Amino acid sequence: MGPILLIAIAAAAASALLAAGVAAGSVLAVPLFYLAPLPVMIAGIAFSPIAAGLAVVLAGAGLGLMFGGAFLLAYVLGIGAPAFALAYAAMLARPNEAQPDELVWYPVGHLVLLAAGFATLSVGVAVFSMAGDYETYRAAVTATFDAMLGPVTAGPDAEAGRAFLAHVLPPMAGLLTMVSQLICLYLAGRAARISDRMGRPWPQISMMRLPRMAPFVLGAALVVTMLPGLLGLVGSVAAATVMLAFSLVGFAVVHAITIGYGGRAMILAALWLTTVVLGWPVLAMAVLGFTDALFDFRARLAGRPLPPAKDR
Repeated sequence: MGPILLIAIAAAAASALLAAGVAAGSVLAVPLFYLAPLPVMIAGIAFSPIAAGLAVVLAGAGLGLMFGGAFLLAYVLGIGAPAFALAYAAMLARPNEAQPDELVWYPVGHLVLLAAGFATLSVGVAVFSMAGDYETYRAAVTATFDAMLGPVTAGPDAEAGRAFLAHVLPPMAGLLTMVSQLICLYLAGRAARISDRMGRPWPQISMMRLPRMAPFVLGAALVVTMLPGLLGLVGSVAAATVMLAFSLVGFAVVHAITIGYGGRAMILAALWLTTVVLGWPVLAMAVLGFTDALFDFRARLAGRPLPPAKDR
């Protein structure tokens, strides 16, 4: 128990320091804040879920004493609990009924959808803690916007800009939270693998699939977006994060079906660069990922012959 406690203390200190940087109000501290789940995930994947759980408790207690209950709640719901749950789920396994000497590990696609759920939950709690109704929430966003850029009084365009900002801010926060969680999970797995403490085989990410219920989850989220007030706003967060999950499946499909082709590196580089620069390919990948959930392109192409060597 001694080594586990030391690991938990070290992970808690690192995670709390990364999270506490935003309290200083520095813009440079924001990227560090989104890396706060990483120490907890490393403790959970490379060592023990007990170490990860203790790290969340210790870091949350320290931040609560320093900055109050609101910061404690934000850390636990937005960073600590998702980091612990994702690390724990990543190491879950069950016996393989077809081959009893092997284990079936928790699928990557399930981890992605789990991250979408945690991102929606954390942003939803933040929105409801900010205001009890949409107009109060919008007024708070407007006040923050005016405080940052100065009061804007220029007619309907300024008002439309405020309304647009208030509506897109939660989905953007949800997407950023989900992406940061998945990046931290990937980095934690890599760190455990490099240090030879990875307790499971590295998954084939290009073959990831979302759970069968994912299309229904997306449909339900889209229905909730049509509700008035804050519920509709939180529904837009859920819809955005689940669509991002389908986008990641779409990227996995492209990675899988281009294996064995000579222009694969150029195709993938162009796709990712275009996505980073323009953004809209994410929607195309979401459509591809959703379509793959229905028709399973990778299974259909699994037995295809590879191109001739000269074309590879």
